[in-house]
Order: sequence, then C-alpha cells, then structure tokens
Amino acid sequence: MIDWSLMQSPETRAAQALAAQKAAISARRNAAMAAGITVAGLPIATDDVSQARITGAALAALADPAAEIRWKLPDGRFVHLAAAEVLAIAGAVRAHVQACFDREAELLAALAAGQPEDAGAGWPG
Repeated sequence: MIDWSLMQSPETRAAQALAAQKAAISARRNAAMAAGITVAGLPIATDDVSQARITGAALAALADPAAEIRWKLPDGRFVHLAAAEVLAIAGAVRAHVQACFDREAELLAALAAGQPEDAGAGWPG
C-alpha cells in the first residue's frame, strides 16, 4: 500500500533544497568568520569567544589610551599590546566579520536570482 501522506510536491522539494543551500552558506560563513586572521604579523583568533574578548579589550583601550594589555595569541604566546594596537586588531576583526557577512549576502542574492555561485569560494581569510 502507498502512503500518500509521505509524498512531497515539487514545490516542497524545491523549498527544502533552497533551505539546505541557505543553511550551507550560513555554515560556511560561520567557518570563515572563525578561521582567524593575521594583523601586523600576529595570528588573531576570530571565533565568537575571541571576538567578545577583543571587544572587551578594545573598550578598555578606549577608556584608557595609555593602557597596555597582555594578550594570548592562538599559538600560546603572550604579547604586550598598546591601546592603539588593540584598537587596530579590533578594527581588523570587525572588518573580517563584516566581509564574511557581505560574502554570505552576495551568495544569497545570487541564489535568489537563480544564479547560484560556488559557496565554497570567495570567502575572506
């Protein structure tokens, strides 16, 4: 016996495929955002926790321009950063994150226009 309740219309299948493509693009954006960057020769982590910590350090640097912050790099080394260096790192991280969202927006717009691009290419970092 055929269970017709399990049958999906072409529209439903298309909607599910589109949702899967959007989810894959979002996952790729998250991976690109967390991949890290290099600023002034220093490796900088860009995962969500690191972004929050960098934001806190930037706030401290804004509050005290004479501040020196001891920062641990992803490779385990500690470095001393002047307030201006912390702000430069925070700006670079923010630019990286924005570039990841910009790439996601480009891919979603192309998908919506029926001209999907390679979701694995063109990411910053």
